[in-house]
Amino acid sequence: MLSLVVQTLLLSFGIVLSYEINTYNPDYGVYIGDLSSPETDIAGQVFIVNATTLQIFNLTFTPTQQDLYFWLDDKESPTKEGIKAHTYEYGITPLGPFSEENDRVVVHVPEKHRIDEFKSFSIYSFKSDKNFGSLVLPENVKIPKSVALNSEFTGKRYKLRSGPLYVIDRRTIKVYGFTFEGNKAPKTYFYAGRGASVSYSSGVKVAIRGKDEKEISEISENYRGGKDIILELPENYDIFHIDWISVYCYKYRVNFGSVLVPTDDTLANLPPYVPSFKKNSDEKPMTHGVLKGSAERRNFTFQLGDIEHIKNYNGNLRSPKYVWHVNSVMSPDLYLVRNVTYNFNVEGGREKIIPEFYNPLYIGDDEEGGYLELSQNEVEKVTVYSPEPVESQTGPLCIWIQNKDKAADEQDAYLDCDGWPDDVHSFAFTPNETTPSVLYYNSGNNFNMGGRIFIVDELPEDIADSAEVPYNREKWHTLALSRQRADKVNGGKATLAAAFMIILTIALA
Repeated sequence: MLSLVVQTLLLSFGIVLSYEINTYNPDYGVYIGDLSSPETDIAGQVFIVNATTLQIFNLTFTPTQQDLYFWLDDKESPTKEGIKAHTYEYGITPLGPFSEENDRVVVHVPEKHRIDEFKSFSIYSFKSDKNFGSLVLPENVKIPKSVALNSEFTGKRYKLRSGPLYVIDRRTIKVYGFTFEGNKAPKTYFYAGRGASVSYSSGVKVAIRGKDEKEISEISENYRGGKDIILELPENYDIFHIDWISVYCYKYRVNFGSVLVPTDDTLANLPPYVPSFKKNSDEKPMTHGVLKGSAERRNFTFQLGDIEHIKNYNGNLRSPKYVWHVNSVMSPDLYLVRNVTYNFNVEGGREKIIPEFYNPLYIGDDEEGGYLELSQNEVEKVTVYSPEPVESQTGPLCIWIQNKDKAADEQDAYLDCDGWPDDVHSFAFTPNETTPSVLYYNSGNNFNMGGRIFIVDELPEDIADSAEVPYNREKWHTLALSRQRADKVNGGKATLAAAFMIILTIALA
């Protein structure tokens, strides 16, 4: 068998290796086929990592339209009854290009589902109901499985003990209920190596996930057993190339306690190791403001605002062009009191000809939004708490635009609207005792535009309200007058081109 290094080099040069369908490869997982289509240039080798994860190598993919998704279906061809599979780069939003720096694309099955529930995996356009490349999963598909070991850490020094060890994949081991007085033990590390017994010369330090991201440091915490930890073996090591894992005193070369790795076929079909995506320090999502539904604030007005000036608005996820601004505050957390009625005013646009300016507002238990872009299968898993149908909750278009050439005494942003004040759409929302404690406000047509709603019995006193930005309603009808002039020119009916130019005026402002 070719080594992982050689295989990776071949893949990096675009050399496609041949695998047999439904066979296990320890480096990549179970091969289930190639994405292919006679009508597109989409291609890629697809492997099952575990019951909820796929990875694709040699992916050839140039997005040609805006609504392509990785898609799972219980039919042999994709249908609108299927569900989206998500990636680190795009979440469940439409797919874009993938970086050539990554040798693979990792795809995750939605929560509460398993890969073996489905018959096909595709790249699919939901709106046009078109298959851009797919494969049929083999019958009785094999799934690599993590393995629980019977061994536990035990030792006479520094109260060392643990629950069972769980081998997640070839390089990742979970230790349940780890107990160890690391604050007292001298220069101690997790250590792994080969040989019949633990020794300094044949071992290597092992990282604790979340603690040793940059370099491996000694165990200095007092672990009391209420915490599980995850170990990651170093690069070029895996569970098949070690004989033991130890809690090891590096200073005095003492084994405080160790676990032997099984030598039989217990670990024969482990999931392959998939490198985690490393976040840069500037990829942290921004901090959102807060608006509390106090006695003085019973009305919330939802308008749009561009976020081109915000870096990594959604962290690793694709950011939309516009997000909801509530009472002028960018996608704040809302705190609403049970059994109090609030009015939500909707000014996010109702022009379907440009998707970015068609934003029905809804309140639901789904974090990402895009209710009208969900399949029937996905819709059934979402509970909507605002009036339905969702598509009816639209209003005129108002956008907060960054004031790029502002004077010293001017605000950072100004509001432009297309409509009239009496054209605003509103609905009432009254949370009660059965309303979940956390909900989300979102756009029905676009993903990742909204924020959280916390339903509380009393408003928190230790959280400060964000400052609202005052705006001048006299500018409200500026664009509406342009529309009215277009109406007169066309005999009382605005043409599609006129409507488009009005909206484009806002987009380019």
